[in-house]
Amino acid sequence: MMGEKVVKPVNLGRWISLLDEYHVTSLQFDAILRGVLRPGLSPASPEVVAALDEWPEAAYLQSENGSTEVVLVYQAREVPKRVPWLQVGLFVATLMTTLAAGALMAGRDPFGTEVLTFGGVVIPYPSGIDWQVLFLGAPFALPFLGILLAHEMGHYAAAVAHRVRVTLPYFIPFPPYFSIIGTVGAFIRLKSPMVRRVVLFDVGSSGPMASFVLSAPLFAVGLGLSEPVAGDVSLATPFAINFVGQTVWLGNSPGTHLLAALFAPGSVGESLILLHPFALVGWLGLFVTALNLLPLGQLDGGHILYALIPKRHGTVAKTFLFVLIPLGFVWWGWWAWAFLVLFINKGQVNHPKVVQPEKTIDRGRRFLGWAMIAMFFLTFVPVPLEL
Repeated sequence: MMGEKVVKPVNLGRWISLLDEYHVTSLQFDAILRGVLRPGLSPASPEVVAALDEWPEAAYLQSENGSTEVVLVYQAREVPKRVPWLQVGLFVATLMTTLAAGALMAGRDPFGTEVLTFGGVVIPYPSGIDWQVLFLGAPFALPFLGILLAHEMGHYAAAVAHRVRVTLPYFIPFPPYFSIIGTVGAFIRLKSPMVRRVVLFDVGSSGPMASFVLSAPLFAVGLGLSEPVAGDVSLATPFAINFVGQTVWLGNSPGTHLLAALFAPGSVGESLILLHPFALVGWLGLFVTALNLLPLGQLDGGHILYALIPKRHGTVAKTFLFVLIPLGFVWWGWWAWAFLVLFINKGQVNHPKVVQPEKTIDRGRRFLGWAMIAMFFLTFVPVPLEL
């Protein structure tokens, strides 16, 4: 293609001389060489060890039934070096919208909102900006963006450690008039293929672990700063915030219930707990963790479950998708989330296969994987929101 520079890996010839057969698959910037070592060679052979030592990129060897498969992932075309202006611009925009959301929770409108009415439809729009009022939202916006950033950078760090090409995070701003938190999250894009289940597991699990580890203590600390108030309350929705003078009820999960029983100022389900901004951020971080751990498609939970039980992942994913249908009657957001997952995954909930699937993954990852599944059930909120 015009404008693309071909990059020739200096050690590819050495590998080809060691292979009995091979084929190359070209991607946008990378290529995958997949072959089989010549008879008599193994991963411990001196020439193979020397080739591995000299190879600067990702290499995967797997021995089975007396032969060894080799998968090499290498850069075939030069990746354009660009300043990530899009990611920076989206982050700044998301900072603005989350600051505005926090200010609205504090009872102040930094945008001097006006409304237009068309045929009974009310459309809010900003008429200006009060910077001093905007920064009233900092106690909410800054820790919340910190948790989202930690989640995405967990993925990023794991990808880089496995030499998987990855983008910086894309944050998604959203008008606080339509989303009380001012964003619909963030994501990164993997630009290289997933060769093994262990790589898929590490990249998929690192984000939820980061957000959970930060969110749980922040929620506990924030509960200590929260206060009980008068209002309708139930075990399903024991928490509340104020947004533009309106009470918004937030739901309960086994994890938030346990933390509230230990740190909240009132009895869970008996006194409505008005959440401090820190507690709200912790609650959102746990909720985002649960959303990402749903075992659907290429969500984090899909990565983890496929890495654990690749042959059964499809059945579990379809089951969870059908579970979201009745849950949508108690909170319509589950239908929206199911539609979004299907849209992103082109109508599929199964996870795509990796290039070189191992028979099993190590015991430590299996233990951590089942712990992540337990984390999902610990943080899952059946009724997240009520107005």
